Amino acid sequence: MPTLLEEVADHSRGPLRTKVPAFLFFTSLKKIATFSYRCNLSRQAFTLSSNFLTHMKNKSLLILSALAMMSVLPAAAAAEPKRMVVCTITEGFRHSSIPQSEKALQAIDEASPNLEIVKWLRQPEIEVPVAPRPPKEPADKASQDKYQRAMQAWDRDVKPEADRKKRELHEAVKKSLLALSPQALRDNRIDAVIFSNTTGNLPLPDLQGFADWVRSGGAFIGMHSATDTLKGALPYTEMICGIFEGHREQVPVKLHAGDKEHPANAGIGAIWTLAQEEMYLIKQHDRNLVRSIWFMRHHPNDPKQEGFFPVAWVRKFGEGRVFYTSLGHREDLWSTDPALPDRINSVETAAQFRQHLTGGIRWAVGLETGSSEPNPQTN
Repeated sequence: MPTLLEEVADHSRGPLRTKVPAFLFFTSLKKIATFSYRCNLSRQAFTLSSNFLTHMKNKSLLILSALAMMSVLPAAAAAEPKRMVVCTITEGFRHSSIPQSEKALQAIDEASPNLEIVKWLRQPEIEVPVAPRPPKEPADKASQDKYQRAMQAWDRDVKPEADRKKRELHEAVKKSLLALSPQALRDNRIDAVIFSNTTGNLPLPDLQGFADWVRSGGAFIGMHSATDTLKGALPYTEMICGIFEGHREQVPVKLHAGDKEHPANAGIGAIWTLAQEEMYLIKQHDRNLVRSIWFMRHHPNDPKQEGFFPVAWVRKFGEGRVFYTSLGHREDLWSTDPALPDRINSVETAAQFRQHLTGGIRWAVGLETGSSEPNPQTN
């Protein structure tokens, strides 16, 4: 005798005469119930769907209702949010804007039903003592002597503990980054990985495998010092298509659009003016491989030095997509809070930056259309 679920599934065969396995049908019903709750379509619908599985006794009503629910399953599955992992771990310099960047990315998540941050990779809470800083040059003899005494005390009293803490931190970081192994990314159905102001030689468990995961259809999004990350690792630098070379003092900046129609332009237009930002100089950037989104027409700190200075770009990487923006040093770019202390960039500029990020992320995960055709002639 067939089970009730098998009989229900058998009724769904229609003209194709293809029997639906009972376990698949049952799983489908559970997915529908969960989907209706997560998308906030109706909490009541979720409750009814869950109770439906347990309490429905009328066999004929079960069959009719199940067939109706199965008809909406493809649409429900297609609308599943894109699953993202965000990493803000640093092995080098740590930006003070990282807490604001995390809040901004969380706000983007909450404002986007079809985006979901499923995992955060944050800095382990292990404090490593910092060695005394040398005096600024030119330093007088008294300053130099004071520094030498401080270093002698550091070597004698603090350095052994600092080295131990540093090793402990490194091991904790390695453990956190296991989430970026190719197998973990596949097992957790991750669609995109975001590096927000990461720095240094992050100990990814399989660097080549990570790049291959992107190449096979994943999405990678990098922000600001993502180009100051893994600078000596060819699989990574080849993927992101640029390496941080340096910067000077923060300045006002006028950005030019490489593609006004791209989602990462965010409708800002041909020109985008920032009141102040730390502008990166990028090396090993092949314009024949990327589509420029924003760029400068002169050196940010030397207007007389004209040329092409990349700021943000997108590219196809095999079957995957990459979006990078060098913006994001200042807290007042990340935060839209009008009461943020020491604000120089306006709240409107911060909102534009958030739209820039949202458009780039949505493009990278395939929710928005936009060209990735290289545009090396843009200037």
